[in-house]
Amino acid sequence: MSPRGKSTATIVIGAVVALVALILLVTTLSSCGSSPRSYVRDHYTAAGKRNGTELFRSKDRTEKVVKDITNKWKPADRLTDTGGVFLRYRNELIAVRPRKGGGSDISVDDPERGYAHWYPFVGGYFGSYSGRAEGFRGGGPGTGK
Repeated sequence: MSPRGKSTATIVIGAVVALVALILLVTTLSSCGSSPRSYVRDHYTAAGKRNGTELFRSKDRTEKVVKDITNKWKPADRLTDTGGVFLRYRNELIAVRPRKGGGSDISVDDPERGYAHWYPFVGGYFGSYSGRAEGFRGGGPGTGK
């Protein structure tokens, strides 16, 4: 085989390897979703919507669901409570709660709606990225101004 033949074969093998690597990369990225919300949509069973909240179910225990979500998307904050596990992200608040009979219920909200909905659990614990909590100066007339 001439040196030129080896060069062509090397280029073809390199192109095939690059194509396989690209396919693996695209598959991996698409399985992660582009946000925590899309990850939940892609990996759990949709159970409808209620007042703007997206609802999902999983046959897995709460701890496993939380581990799977947080392994892919690190939350800015996390609260574990008897009511469930609450994960705060920039654009989502995800609640993972045990379901009677086994498995988990998963709720995905935008941060404001999620904070209002889950206030009995997260109130006073979760702040926000840029919400009212960070701009509040407190006091009455003439104080803190």
